[in-house]
Amino acid sequence: MLFCIKCSLMTKIIQILETIWYQDKKPPLLLIALSRIYGFLFKTRKALFDSGVFSSDKPEVPVIVVGNLNVGGTGKTPLTLYLANALSKAGKKVGIATRGYKGKKSNSMPYILDETSDAQDYGDEAVYLSRHSNAIVCVCSQRLKAANLLFERGVDVILSDDGLQHFALKRDLELVVVSSDRAFGNRRLLPAGPLREGLDRLDTIDLICLNGKKIDEDLHLENTIDFEIENKTAKNIHNGQIRSIDAFINHDVNLIAGIGDPNVLIQKLIKLGININHIKVADHGAIDSSEIKNLQGTSLFLTPKDLVKYSKDDLPKETWELIPEMMIDQSQEQSMMNKIFEIIQ
Repeated sequence: MLFCIKCSLMTKIIQILETIWYQDKKPPLLLIALSRIYGFLFKTRKALFDSGVFSSDKPEVPVIVVGNLNVGGTGKTPLTLYLANALSKAGKKVGIATRGYKGKKSNSMPYILDETSDAQDYGDEAVYLSRHSNAIVCVCSQRLKAANLLFERGVDVILSDDGLQHFALKRDLELVVVSSDRAFGNRRLLPAGPLREGLDRLDTIDLICLNGKKIDEDLHLENTIDFEIENKTAKNIHNGQIRSIDAFINHDVNLIAGIGDPNVLIQKLIKLGININHIKVADHGAIDSSEIKNLQGTSLFLTPKDLVKYSKDDLPKETWELIPEMMIDQSQEQSMMNKIFEIIQ
């Protein structure tokens, strides 16, 4: 009960902060002051890594970081999955190092996930990556430990999911994912804004991946690729039936999307003509069993990241897993993969 109250309170705080971050009004002075303190501490920490006071290392295989500057969802985990599968198809043995955010058993000891690993124990993103790729997924709060264990397992390349600010793990390539829907908000550092690092960090990034194909014009970003995440089909979780998403036009469908920015997905589905009832849930969160019972007899959409948090037996017969597809221009995809293979071969 206490845990639920804490989760509810945290969700409300995040909602309040996001309202401040993604509007034109000036944040409260207290948040601005805290933001300056955060910026000073962050720059000091990074300088200590850059100068060698804090140690930084990596195993003897290429390490590719996929991260973001913003707090919250931008599409980095789907991109990590896309890269893992692309590299696997190219014959590479891929390892993924991830934190295992909100997993009960996620800690400073590295752990390799298997088919029995549970999202409650190791986090929804980690289990999602493990179940939808051929990569070896290692969960650990310390990315270097995870990378070293993956190296011992004989991987050819390591993807560090959401590892941009984990400077203890050196990297050969940095990819930053930016959502064009929210971009960088008010462009302030935490907690006055959504940024973990200042926008000047973009000057050092190898590849900026724009989820949504557009960005604030005044930024003049270079080394960019554009992609979108589309849901063209859905799969019934009980019988495996695949349907075109168009089959749900003019139908009433409940949606559970415990992702960083569900509004993009919601608006795309509504634009198609689907009557969406969004069941609000925090990023990485889940609804409780009583709420699931209320959904029996209805149609339900879940994202793949959400599905790993529930028992299929508890969900309605008309529960459909949305199947996201990465849409990237062929020439840009080739450019991205060429940049990656430059460090692998």
